[in-house]
Amino acid sequence: GKSGAGKTTLSRIIAGIIEPTSGEMLIRIGEDCVDMTKPGIEYRGRAKSYIGLLHQEYDLFPHRTILDNLTDAIGLEFPKELAMRKAIITLKMAGFTESKSKDILDRYPSQLSEGERHRVALAQVLIREPRMVILDEPTGTMDPLTKIDVKHSILHARDEMDETFIVVSHDMEFVREICDRVALMRGGKIIEIGKTADVLAILTKEEREVMGKPAH
Repeated sequence: GKSGAGKTTLSRIIAGIIEPTSGEMLIRIGEDCVDMTKPGIEYRGRAKSYIGLLHQEYDLFPHRTILDNLTDAIGLEFPKELAMRKAIITLKMAGFTESKSKDILDRYPSQLSEGERHRVALAQVLIREPRMVILDEPTGTMDPLTKIDVKHSILHARDEMDETFIVVSHDMEFVREICDRVALMRGGKIIEIGKTADVLAILTKEEREVMGKPAH
């Protein structure tokens, strides 16, 4: 959907950050469905720990190493050897090679490229082992080459984890390349949902009709 369609608000409701004013939202955790409209450790509080959210304006700690950014800086306490092993495994999930993962552990965010920093931010979410990952405008204003790098890291992480990834985006080409299913939002409502090709075909038809061209 376009800016203002309600995508980010919906993603924050799914993540348990915003409480919905009405309606139903159930998230499956294990064998149970958790009612996200109800507060408390048995309901929304229980599910939130299984949901990872990567904001568009992700922010790594600039004066902490990559290892620190993935562990104690976000409240995860491990013995150093375990922290390093866990960080390397997670960086590999985010698309780094093993040698590159080891190489950057003692570096600082400013010493990495934009695409590499995004992968570290993704690893920061993945290291908590969420069952669902929400990515809010993951490509933002990135240049085309960095966008390809980010696309590969997301696809790699999804395949490695075999969990649900929800991508919030108005970048239709990115959506076409990365999503299995698409929900099209307008005015805070989902107006179409289905396979990516089918939903994007509807958008293409609408665009052609607006431009006065025959819709095929």
